Amino acid sequence: MENEAQGSVIGDSRWEADAPALAGISGRLRLNVGGKPLGVLVVDDGHLSLANDDGQPVDVTVECASRENLVTLLRGEINPVVAALRGFVRQRGDRAFGLKVVLGLRAGSPFVHTPFDRKDA
Repeated sequence: MENEAQGSVIGDSRWEADAPALAGISGRLRLNVGGKPLGVLVVDDGHLSLANDDGQPVDVTVECASRENLVTLLRGEINPVVAALRGFVRQRGDRAFGLKVVLGLRAGSPFVHTPFDRKDA
């Protein structure tokens, strides 16, 4: 039950970091894997925080086919257009905002060195 363990990636603690390429951009992205919400990435003028999904409205929902696709996307290791064409990632809502955030992560992602490597997380 890999999807059940995915909720613990975010857990009760908040994760925060700066992403200079996202300066001037603010909004909320819901992160889903296999139809299940994992959390919300809050972007506030280049400052990122990853928190549990509190059910509040978001600007865009990013749906990934697998946990590995989500991690690859957050680390900026795959072009978001290529990921969408391959069916790895889908967005609902303000897709222009979602694309700006993902492209900003490609320019310099703070997710490169995170505990997402752990399979038990």
